[in-house]
Amino acid sequence: MESKRVSFTEQIRIALSRPLKYGRLFQQTTIQHVWYFVILLALVTVIQCVIPITAFIQSNGGLEAVAYEVIPQFSLENGELYVATVIDEETAGARIIIDTTYDSFRTEDAIAVADTMDVTMPVVYLVSRTNVACNTVSMPLSLSTLDLTLNNGVLYQHAPMIIVGMIVFFLVRTVISYIVSALFFSFFGMVVNKALGLKLKFREILLIALYAKSVEVILAAVLEVLGFTLLYYVGTIIGIFITCSYMTKGMTSLLLKNKEKDASDKGNFMDFMI
Repeated sequence: MESKRVSFTEQIRIALSRPLKYGRLFQQTTIQHVWYFVILLALVTVIQCVIPITAFIQSNGGLEAVAYEVIPQFSLENGELYVATVIDEETAGARIIIDTTYDSFRTEDAIAVADTMDVTMPVVYLVSRTNVACNTVSMPLSLSTLDLTLNNGVLYQHAPMIIVGMIVFFLVRTVISYIVSALFFSFFGMVVNKALGLKLKFREILLIALYAKSVEVILAAVLEVLGFTLLYYVGTIIGIFITCSYMTKGMTSLLLKNKEKDASDKGNFMDFMI
């Protein structure tokens, strides 16, 4: 096996388009691996989080316009919430209804709303003037326990910090999701490992899975931002097949390199004997 490490540019090229060269990635140091994944997941965060937030703010006239015009007038003070309009939003099976004309909601109210939703395991949050009820939590949360004063002005003053917090949270969530997903793909890799007789260690299979997911995660990020739901799901399925294919080819490359190494060692031994 070659002992020379590849350049960072070559490392990216191999990870994204040359799975049969994955064997060369094992020559990289831990720091080089870490830097690659930091840059990859930072790029995904920019595509999925930073660009949409920036586009939303710019399209609505800036932060001040978002804080005072896009977001309804509201105030939270002394444990009581006031919102100028009723808000009813639903996304990914979760529904939030903010209606401060009600003094309070019960858990039973949230369960009743959840029963009307045509989704599996819905989550409903009902926000009233004094509390928050959820269909999956037995006791409503009293807003008086928050000890918080908040309104449009405070939101605008702290908007930069809030946006940075959102981006950091998204990045951390992306990192965790990426690692967990790679762990699942590693079990597929263990099957391939046994079939090819590679005898790779689990950490080596995990490293291949982490690199093999590169194309999938970038593809999913781009398709999600484009906003075509059907295309996103189709792309996700294609991405899974790409990851499995890259893992198989990457592990096969190790098999080929091992055979080349064995042949080289045998040739050196014969030369020595001669």
